[in-house]
Amino acid sequence: MDIFDLLDQFEQMLEQAPRIPLTGKLVMAEDELIEFVEHLRQGLPEDIQQARWLTKERQRYLQEAEEEAKKITEQSKTYATKLVDEHEISKQAQQKAQEILAQAQKTAREIRAGANEYAEGVLGRLEEYMTAALSSIHQGREVLKPKE
Repeated sequence: MDIFDLLDQFEQMLEQAPRIPLTGKLVMAEDELIEFVEHLRQGLPEDIQQARWLTKERQRYLQEAEEEAKKITEQSKTYATKLVDEHEISKQAQQKAQEILAQAQKTAREIRAGANEYAEGVLGRLEEYMTAALSSIHQGREVLKPKE
């Protein structure tokens, strides 16, 4: 018997059941109702039972998908944080390299300036020595010149 036939039969049972006056209530035998419910259960098509199973499975899949989405979101956040940290480390290393380069260039300029100053001092003293030597040479030549 299919489900619709069972529902029609139940409707007839309700229509034929004796009524309690002025209350709108029906009187039915308990064993008839229990037997009807049992027939109704047996008459449920397999599709309905399968649909029920599918609904449960769908809920389970949705829950698993939600848990997986949360897991992926957390992993993404962790990875993004790691990338930001690595970027920050890289940025700090680059900044430190720039500072070291600037300090090296400053030191090189100072060394060049010191070397130039030293060379200027040495060349100045050499010039004084050479000027004195040249003066001595001129004086020696003057002494050697015949006097007339």
